Amino acid sequence: MTRVDVNAVAAAGVAKLDYCRTQPVRYLSRAAMAGAFIMVGSLISTLSAAWFYTDQPGVAKLLGAFTFSTALILIVLLGGELFTGANFVMGVSLYENKVSFPGALRIWLFCYIGNFIGIFLLALLVVGSGASGEMLSAYLTLTVPAKLSGSWYALLLKGVLCNFLVCVGVFAGFKLKSETGKCIAIIAVITTFVLAGFEHSVANMATFSLYALLVPGADFSGIAWNMIWVTLGNMIGGAVLLGLPVWMSAEPNKES
Repeated sequence: MTRVDVNAVAAAGVAKLDYCRTQPVRYLSRAAMAGAFIMVGSLISTLSAAWFYTDQPGVAKLLGAFTFSTALILIVLLGGELFTGANFVMGVSLYENKVSFPGALRIWLFCYIGNFIGIFLLALLVVGSGASGEMLSAYLTLTVPAKLSGSWYALLLKGVLCNFLVCVGVFAGFKLKSETGKCIAIIAVITTFVLAGFEHSVANMATFSLYALLVPGADFSGIAWNMIWVTLGNMIGGAVLLGLPVWMSAEPNKES
């Protein structure tokens, strides 16, 4: 990691905060767009896995992991403000003293809310259309309960590890110039986190939205339990586990 890399990430954090303060509705819209892209990735991942889940569970998991990469690829190539990526960017910006802690919290809050808005609106449209409803419902009924029964520390650590990997993909967007290179890096880290069973708070928003809308008697307390610990873990994974060593490994500013 070089000073140029850290400066680029910190500059992005400053730009995010300035835009969020001056154009809050537009910034929220960018976050909603990223949420919609996450829903697209979740849909293709869930449907791909559902096709093979009963007869070939290994193929189902691999295909679901690989196809979910679509979500982050769309965000990196087309734009959007993703909560988990902002954990890394604003963390580095904090260490550089380019933004304040309340400023970083503002970005995280706007991203989180905006991501959910985009996800839930698209989920309503998907469920309302009736497309693949039976397949989605059957698959989510089988797979979601396991995500709601984990201990707090397991969910926290799964969140930490997940966003470490996701933010490696985000950082690749700063480091790599080639769109092909960015896509390869994203596919590698996203496939890894899904195969490993790590937890991504925004992806879970998509999964749980479809689950709540399609499956009668959804466990809302379990959903809240998962979201709290996974969200905290994602923040630590992006801002601390990756953001801190990236910042510390760069050469110091010439001014210091």
